[in-house]
Amino acid sequence: MNIKSISIIILLALFITVCIQNVEIIPVHFLFWEIEISKLLLLIITLVIGILIGMIIPGFFSRSKKDEQIKVK
Repeated sequence: MNIKSISIIILLALFITVCIQNVEIIPVHFLFWEIEISKLLLLIITLVIGILIGMIIPGFFSRSKKDEQIKVK
């Protein structure tokens, strides 16, 4: 196992530990809406959104570099 795999496993274990300890219902205020949601669900939604953003943003930068190489040729 390489260091990246080990660090992902450790971060996942920490995330699961935090989620297990935060299961109570809390009110969430967003602009004009108020919703009562479990902290656990909120943490999972936030994690998924963060992962998706982390996967999308590098794609924008790699495409622009490829476009620049095509224009130079």
